[in-house]
Amino acid sequence: MTTSAAPRANPTTDRNRPVVLFIEDNLTQLDLYAMLIEHELAVVKASRGLTGFELAIAERPDVIVLDLLLPDIDGFALAVQLRTTPATASIPIVVLTGHDAAFARAQASARFSDVLLKPCPADRLLQSIHQARRGRPT
Repeated sequence: MTTSAAPRANPTTDRNRPVVLFIEDNLTQLDLYAMLIEHELAVVKASRGLTGFELAIAERPDVIVLDLLLPDIDGFALAVQLRTTPATASIPIVVLTGHDAAFARAQASARFSDVLLKPCPADRLLQSIHQARRGRPT
């Protein structure tokens, strides 16, 4: 399931706010985190990794928030795909995971802008997204 969060019907044509792509298979968490940040960021959502990869290419978000435990592709493998695809290579990735082992592995990796453990307060998530945006190459 992939949807764009209200009130932005089309993040590609309306770039007044930064666009964040959430790739998260837990639909409750996906909707909750989107709702908590959509007051200042445009949110594009994907509940599957491969759908998220396609959306990353199509939407060119400012930041990707990635869960590492996805049903269709390993989040680490998806991060490698994103980093080796020219259209998405420079997009910062913030990891948001609830799995301790994945959290530790992601912290040891240099491919992520930040690594957060669920549950993550909305203000901490927003801070991480904004820091990742500021560090993004132009």
